[in-house]
Amino acid sequence: MKKKVLTTTIATGLMAAGVLTIQNPASAKADTVPTGDNATSTNEVATQKSDAKTIAQDNVNTAQTNLDKSKADTQNASDSLQQAKVNETTAQKAVDEQTGKVSDAQNNVDKAQADVTTAQNGLTAAQENAKNATETNIQAAKDNVATQEQNVATAQDQAKQANDGVAEQTNKVTDAQKAVNDAQKDTSVAQNNVNAAQKTVDDAKTAMDPANVQATVDAANKAEAQVNQDKQNVATAQNNLDNAKAADATRQTNIDNAQKAVNTAQANVDFSTKQAQEMKDQFNKYQGIKDAAQKEVDGLNDKLSNVNTITISDVEAYKKAFNDWYTGSKRGENWTEEDKNFLNDFMNSNTYKGNAADKNITVDINHLTADQIKELSLFSADLLNQVRNQLGLPKVIVTEGSLKLAKDVTDNYVSDNWDKFDHDVDGISRAAAENGLLSGGNFYEDAIFSSDFSEASTMDDLKSILYTGIVTMIGGSGDEMLHAAGLLGVDFGDDISTGKEQYFSAGTSMFPIKEDQMWITKMGHFFNVSKDYIRDSAKFSTTEVPGTSTEDLVTQLNTAKAKLASATDALNKAKDADTQAQQILAKNKVELTTAQDNLTKAQNVPVQTEIAQKALTDVQNKLAADTKINEDAQAKKEAALGDEAAKQKVLDQANANLATAQKALTDAQAKQKAAENNLSAEKAKLASLQQVSNEKTQDVKAAQVALDDAKNKLAALENAPLLVKAAEDKLAAAQKALDPVENVLVSEKAKLSALKQDLADAQADVTTAQKNYDEKLAIQTKAQTDLDNAKKVLQAIYDCEALEAQIAAQEKAREEAEKKAAEEKAQAEKNGYHVDGNKVVDENGNQVSNWTVKNGQIIDNKSKVVSGLTINKAGAVVNKTGQQINSKNVVDNLQANKRTQAPVVQSKVAGKTYVSTVVVPEKAKANALPQTGEKESKTTLVGAILVGLGSLVGLFGLGRKKEY
Repeated sequence: MKKKVLTTTIATGLMAAGVLTIQNPASAKADTVPTGDNATSTNEVATQKSDAKTIAQDNVNTAQTNLDKSKADTQNASDSLQQAKVNETTAQKAVDEQTGKVSDAQNNVDKAQADVTTAQNGLTAAQENAKNATETNIQAAKDNVATQEQNVATAQDQAKQANDGVAEQTNKVTDAQKAVNDAQKDTSVAQNNVNAAQKTVDDAKTAMDPANVQATVDAANKAEAQVNQDKQNVATAQNNLDNAKAADATRQTNIDNAQKAVNTAQANVDFSTKQAQEMKDQFNKYQGIKDAAQKEVDGLNDKLSNVNTITISDVEAYKKAFNDWYTGSKRGENWTEEDKNFLNDFMNSNTYKGNAADKNITVDINHLTADQIKELSLFSADLLNQVRNQLGLPKVIVTEGSLKLAKDVTDNYVSDNWDKFDHDVDGISRAAAENGLLSGGNFYEDAIFSSDFSEASTMDDLKSILYTGIVTMIGGSGDEMLHAAGLLGVDFGDDISTGKEQYFSAGTSMFPIKEDQMWITKMGHFFNVSKDYIRDSAKFSTTEVPGTSTEDLVTQLNTAKAKLASATDALNKAKDADTQAQQILAKNKVELTTAQDNLTKAQNVPVQTEIAQKALTDVQNKLAADTKINEDAQAKKEAALGDEAAKQKVLDQANANLATAQKALTDAQAKQKAAENNLSAEKAKLASLQQVSNEKTQDVKAAQVALDDAKNKLAALENAPLLVKAAEDKLAAAQKALDPVENVLVSEKAKLSALKQDLADAQADVTTAQKNYDEKLAIQTKAQTDLDNAKKVLQAIYDCEALEAQIAAQEKAREEAEKKAAEEKAQAEKNGYHVDGNKVVDENGNQVSNWTVKNGQIIDNKSKVVSGLTINKAGAVVNKTGQQINSKNVVDNLQANKRTQAPVVQSKVAGKTYVSTVVVPEKAKANALPQTGEKESKTTLVGAILVGLGSLVGLFGLGRKKEY
């Protein structure tokens, strides 16, 4: 046995390394070839070892080739993904542009619709006007027109008079303004004459003063020197202008270069701004994807947090407790305190979670709807599958047939008015027959009773009953594991690892129990249907009923977590890209700021040409002025050196001319003042008349408006039919204009829809390309793993060779043990009763009637363990003292070991008391001892089977206020 374990370990190691076609030749032969049968020669073994090494090395080479190819495939997939993204961007741009066109078309439709509304309102008004076009109203309108015409004529006459007054006064103001202007000119001429006369007098006086002669001469010389200096200054300014022009040319070059740098930096900023926005949009997109994935995970976590679960804290401890119950001469005989404490802890640690929503759903427990039976069955199946999954057992499946069986059995309980502390076996059997199943007994139902609830029931009440039932049955409540075996699909006495798939459902019923008192009791039913119990498949549907189990939720959660991880990874990458784009943008902005600063500095360099030009112009103007001054000074110098008598004559005449000019100035100023006063008075009169004229003009306008309104109303009444027709035509035209723009809108929307489909296709292509890339990347990863595993296999082969000596030694020890066991078996066959397969035979080889062997125990025709007899390692049937029995002493041994059974036991689970009853088969009419040489009758065999199946009895838990 140890050798087999070691061989399995080696094979498992090779499989884990990824090679399923290679095994250790010696190990394979040891498990399949009897000891001593050397079917494979030493040379063949050596050849196989060599081949294994060659294959392993080939696998390494192949894996390397596959890895290289997958890398190329991954790169191609990456290129396709990038192209798909480009196509997606192009499609998105087309959608955006078409969306703008749809918006424009919508605006046109809105405007056309507004025109239709306006035309409709106009038609309504025209129709209302037509109703009012009576002879009386038309005559009244004509009279009103006449009145308004008279009012207009009166207002026009008054306005004309006011306007005539304004025109006359305007002429007077014009004349007065002309008089003021003429007076101002006369005053200005008189003042200029006074100034000129005064200067002549001053010059004459200056010329007559001897002391001024030298000053005049000096002034003339100074003026001449100034002219010479001015000429030098003009030359200097001209040179400065030339230099300034050269400096300004350099300044402009620097500005042009700085502007180019700004333009380049601005272009970089614009480009990086666009990229940064794209990265930001991408980041936001993946943020949304990540948030959605997180929401999905949170939602599934919330669902799972409210799911009822059953957990086995120690699977091996549970299996031990399960198997211990079946071992020994009597079930439960080998159940240890450790087993009982573990199962008790299991039942107390698994408690039902109340559901607020289910508490609000009232149910008729005896008449559940199909949907309610389905919900309770899926709920119970999920709980049971949680346990089966932990134990490595096949699942139960809820089918349409199992649901119908649950309903039929429950209905039979109700129709049979069942009121016993037991199963309605007849009702169960009838339902089984009606559903094409094996009938004649209770082969399907486990059940739990409870009276902890009021007569009114909710869905939460029923789920609580079913939850408690599964926990207590799986936990061995009532000191027995028959219910656990039934629910787990394990045949009685079989190891727990031999469970089988079953069709499953659940139901409930309520009825009064009649014992020492009457109380309302609720019953939870569980139905397990084995496939081999189906007698008529047409009556029992195996179509699975869909539902979401806890395992499904866990799978969905794991998938959602994987999506979340992927989305988080994509988000992190998008965040990195966004950060990088923002950094580039910030860098480009800094460069732009620097370029702008350089441009500003270049622009801030002062322009010198204009200043230099002005300076030149100034000195040139000064030269011209000083030249004139110099000419005057030279003339005065010449006069100052002239005759004195002539100078006096000039002075006298100058004084006379000054007096005449001053008198003329005084007269001119007096005339100007009078003219200005007259102008002010005339302007005041004009302003007053203008106000009156404005008021009269407004009166004319108001009268004209009233007249126009009266005429329009009259025309509307007189032309009412025409106006209605015109309004109808306008409405028709507006409606006609609406159709094409609506068609355009429909067309543009259709184009947009098509483009959106293109975008969706492009996005789907991206998704497909992304999936392809992910798959290729996964293949690449697997190829890398395969290469690593292939290398491990090659090493493992060498490791296997190192173990060959140890394996050979184990094989030799096993052969010796088998030889010894064969000798002991031969001796046992010779001395008395012994086991041959699943039969018991005597020392002569004759089969012992009514005895069979199952799970290492001797079973009688009532499916009960034969008390006091066991089977030793050699296969001999021995009594309690270890003595092998034979045909002579078998009766004495059996009479010394009569079996007993206690039918009722109690246990406490989670604070409640449960009573468990095992239904004992009907006592056999005859108690004949087994005889050698007898043949098994069909009647006896069928009876044994039915009795065995009838052992699937219910667990009846009755919770009362009083503790038992």
